[in-house]
Amino acid sequence: MTEQYHNPFANMDLIAPIEHRDFYDWYCQTGGNTTVDQSPFPRMVDFWFSGLSLAAHRQLKPIDLVRQETFKFIEGSIFDRDSWRIQAVMLIAIAVEDDVKIVGEPRRMMTIANGLAASGIPHIVEMLREGNQDPIWNLSDAIDEILREKQL
Repeated sequence: MTEQYHNPFANMDLIAPIEHRDFYDWYCQTGGNTTVDQSPFPRMVDFWFSGLSLAAHRQLKPIDLVRQETFKFIEGSIFDRDSWRIQAVMLIAIAVEDDVKIVGEPRRMMTIANGLAASGIPHIVEMLREGNQDPIWNLSDAIDEILREKQL
């Protein structure tokens, strides 16, 4: 049985730059596409989290979304279903700030997470498009390559 954790992000918005809107619609099944080969992400939060994860892995800088036009696609309450994501967001924020005290600032952590996801999504889109296969297989090959680099 999974444990329930307090979700400090429950009333906060997951947002993305408006210029990423088409990416979310094309590659997420919630955008109306139900073909997994073409739209490998079941939910927009999964796509967002992949961008966040890649940005953290590559140590990209968060994009400042304050001055950009953005769109909200879900609230942080979505993390109630996958509480491990709460811990991941917190750990990534600690790494970015190099300060554990950031865990006392949920809004700041979400700002970092949204900014990192926005930094990572273009790279995920590039992985989806680069190759001669359907997007899911292009992405799979790209991730496999990243994982193999770490083994060297």
